[in-house]
Amino acid sequence: MPEQPASAALDPEFEAVLRKNLDGLTGSDVPLRADSDLAAYGLDSLTVVRLMVAVEETFGVLIPDEALTFEVFSSPAALWNLVSGLREEAGER
Repeated sequence: MPEQPASAALDPEFEAVLRKNLDGLTGSDVPLRADSDLAAYGLDSLTVVRLMVAVEETFGVLIPDEALTFEVFSSPAALWNLVSGLREEAGER
């Protein structure tokens, strides 16, 4: 999967899911970039599970257990790369 550039705009629906599930991102005035460190916005093990469920429900994907790694949930770009790859595998865009 190609890397998303740090300056690239995030998918609006994906950004909304992140903002809804990360306490440190409440409010649209909090900047969020593709390379933002999600741990800085309150990502912890409980939040990973909540975010995973929200992403699965919103984008119709199933995140495999082996993808539950710190690297995948480290930044919006890393998580989006996984989600978009899973969507492509499922034949969606």
